[in-house]
Amino acid sequence: MTKTARINTMMRYINNRQYFTIRELMTQFKVSRSTVIRDLNNIQELGMPLTASVGRDGGYAVMQNQLLPAVQFNSEELKALFVSFLATLNTQLPYLQNRNTLTEKLVAIASQTQQDDLLTLQELLIFDQTNPRNPKLTELTDFAPPMLKQLLNMCLTSHQLIVTLAERDYRVWVQHFYTRQATWLLEAWDLNDQVALELTVSDILQAVPLDHAAEMDDATITAAIKAAQPTPNVQLQLKTEAIQRFRQQPHPTSVLEFLDPFQQTARFTCYLDVRQSQLVTDFAAWVTFLGPTAQLTQAPAELITAITTLCTTMLNQLS
Repeated sequence: MTKTARINTMMRYINNRQYFTIRELMTQFKVSRSTVIRDLNNIQELGMPLTASVGRDGGYAVMQNQLLPAVQFNSEELKALFVSFLATLNTQLPYLQNRNTLTEKLVAIASQTQQDDLLTLQELLIFDQTNPRNPKLTELTDFAPPMLKQLLNMCLTSHQLIVTLAERDYRVWVQHFYTRQATWLLEAWDLNDQVALELTVSDILQAVPLDHAAEMDDATITAAIKAAQPTPNVQLQLKTEAIQRFRQQPHPTSVLEFLDPFQQTARFTCYLDVRQSQLVTDFAAWVTFLGPTAQLTQAPAELITAITTLCTTMLNQLS
């Protein structure tokens, strides 16, 4: 650990304690007594006020109602954060408004030279979802549904919710949120019917946490989900080009199984519910996107029909 990293970590360590000793810091950071004393002097110079008490081990405390000094970023760190924000524009992410204000604060703490560099980077970089005619543009369609942020905040406390759609209420255990064709979806387990659900987030009218007394044990839910897992009915063999395309647009609920140490070939296995016609249609379009180096080795008849229909329709449009 570098000296700068050690001091930053030490500042946070001692800020969370009412009282600490030199010996405690020596043990925690595995450094000598003289190094700890030098570090504490540096910390006080940075603006963290410490009070000392007499004792063999040298007792210290942080003065109450004092804040840590502001975090400082170097130029490369500022660029890394700024570029990260640029790369996620126009991708329907939650907390978009918070991300915009965070970007403004990030630019505000930069020097004039750093601000000029950041603005130049914004002009130079064009990402997949960026409008090349106006890189600063955020389309109205790129905003995630407001319900997504509410659901995420609720799930930080509990994954068991009651969600209301137009047709009925669902008592669910939330598993994942993901996007498919620019639509946010909620993957959940129906606690009443004991079946898997896929709900469109924008269709959810209301959501509230399940009453604590009515919650089920997470281990019981996980066991029920595992027992209800259907036998996979789709399998693909992927080569290099298809693997690259998979990484651009991965399947939301299944992962690749690589078949060689260089990750040049892979197997993809999942279950496709053929009773959901739109799901089959979407999956057919996704398989087509993977290209000719994605070979179907197992597929239900409904999926083969959907792929055939899609390809035939595209060919007929050329004539």
